[in-house]
Amino acid sequence: MAAPDYLICLNCETPCYVFEWADDRLTEAYCQVCGNDDPEQFATEEEFDALSRDFTE
Repeated sequence: MAAPDYLICLNCETPCYVFEWADDRLTEAYCQVCGNDDPEQFATEEEFDALSRDFTE
């Protein structure tokens, strides 16, 4: 998987552009809005859309 243009912070649902992507996975990320820096708390747009659909169904 190629690096995405941005990730979505799962804490505040803000698009984030400050991240490191290596070996087809997220290695570091930082949300400038809420300060979240836990890579497990970020999602690609596709992952976020899937989570949103799962929540509403």
